Amino acid sequence: MSHENLQAIVGRAIVDSAFRKRLLNRSSDVLADLELSSEESVVVTQTEATTIEDLASALDEWIAQQPASALERATV
Repeated sequence: MSHENLQAIVGRAIVDSAFRKRLLNRSSDVLADLELSSEESVVVTQTEATTIEDLASALDEWIAQQPASALERATV
């Protein structure tokens, strides 16, 4: 699991309004071309965010709750 994938989603949503709209509307195809773990996909699709700020906050909270060992494995 790598939080970098989630950061990339937020970054893309900030600069790509069409992607942001699909992401916040939970379009079924929005995550198709992204390399996310199943856990990351779940957190992105199940958040109730209505703004990019809400989404970024929810993802940040989720990352903070992950065991340090899971994040360290992703960066090795």
